[in-house]
Amino acid sequence: IFATRVVQFGLAFATSILISRLLGPDDKGTFVVVSTLPGMLSVIGVFGLPNAINYFAGRGNSVPSLTRAAFGFTAVLSILLISIVWLSLPVLESSVLSAVAKHDTLARVILVTLPMSILVTFGASILYGRQDVRVYNYIQIGQAVASLLCAIVLVGVLRLGVAGAVAGSILVSTLTMVAVMETVRRLGRRDAAGAKARPRALVSYGLRLYPSTVSGFGNARADTYILQALIVNSTRAVGLYATAVVMAELVFYVPDSISSLFLPRVAGSTTEDANRMLGRVARLSTLITLGLALALVPVAFLGIHLVLPQYVDCLPAFFVLLPAVLSLSLAKIMTSYVVGRGRAGLVSVANVVALVLNVMLNLILIPRFGIVGASLSSLVSYTAHATMTLLIASRLSRQGPLSLFIPGRAEVVLLVTGFVRLGRRLPLLRST
Repeated sequence: IFATRVVQFGLAFATSILISRLLGPDDKGTFVVVSTLPGMLSVIGVFGLPNAINYFAGRGNSVPSLTRAAFGFTAVLSILLISIVWLSLPVLESSVLSAVAKHDTLARVILVTLPMSILVTFGASILYGRQDVRVYNYIQIGQAVASLLCAIVLVGVLRLGVAGAVAGSILVSTLTMVAVMETVRRLGRRDAAGAKARPRALVSYGLRLYPSTVSGFGNARADTYILQALIVNSTRAVGLYATAVVMAELVFYVPDSISSLFLPRVAGSTTEDANRMLGRVARLSTLITLGLALALVPVAFLGIHLVLPQYVDCLPAFFVLLPAVLSLSLAKIMTSYVVGRGRAGLVSVANVVALVLNVMLNLILIPRFGIVGASLSSLVSYTAHATMTLLIASRLSRQGPLSLFIPGRAEVVLLVTGFVRLGRRLPLLRST
């Protein structure tokens, strides 16, 4: 998964650089807000159901029953969410979505991808829950390749601007949904065993985790929407801040890759096995993430000055975001463990507290420091969130907090041998 995410990031980063150069900070800010609208809705409006599907898939519920539930939930939620946003968009454009005020038609058109985004999320949850991710990894790489090709053709060659970038997003979303759901269908034919998933049980579990899901997303994205509400030239600010976030999130690929499989693995393990895995997984993730963060500093500095000099003002925000993402990475691993142990309510409390702190700090710091203020808010709130989830995981596992994330010699050896094994396997992956 990590190898896939690295390739995916490389392609996505190339796409981001191309879009940034072709559109400029203002139009890129508009595109970022428009293109992320379906993703934002698919997190806020699905009531924690992807996590519920992931959990029950890891517990052994049948894939066909989970797939039927996914289609049913998607139909109901898509109709509800699209109706609400369509009617409230004029109000949103005057505040938290001011960057799309001149492109409200594109904001409405992009809503057609909402059902696709929800289905892809549900499908990925089933695949990760069943630990069957090889094909999905290839789909993600294909998605990144398609995004790059669409940017080259629609924005670079045809010069369609923001409209072309949005059209490319719609096309890629459609292809991704078809590929993911076909993969899930084939998995269901091979793996139909297990108890039937009951929609009521899925909803019950999802609602318990919903405060965590929404507040976690809000904690990660509140700054972008507050920037639009408080900054006069919000499209440029959003464009610069989005570039800083894209670079900083490179280090997040490690814990995100690990936690994708860690949650269902914990859910399907005994308490003793889950506790033994927690320390090793968290320490190794911390070691790799820290190494990537340190290596990224000179790379980003040189890259921005040489390739995207018009985005040089994003660098201060990027440097503040790096330690913030380190904290978020630790929280991601701890959250996967706690949720896998069935204690979703504790995670929800930590996320809500972090979100409240994030919003308060953004309202105070953004008017004074702009995008750097948004980065500072993220640093403080992410660190607070990591501290809370670390203490919760420490108590559940009955292990010391420091022992859960400070790497030792064993993690260094494991990291070196892991990269050696990965290097040996990559030629085999290419040949298959």
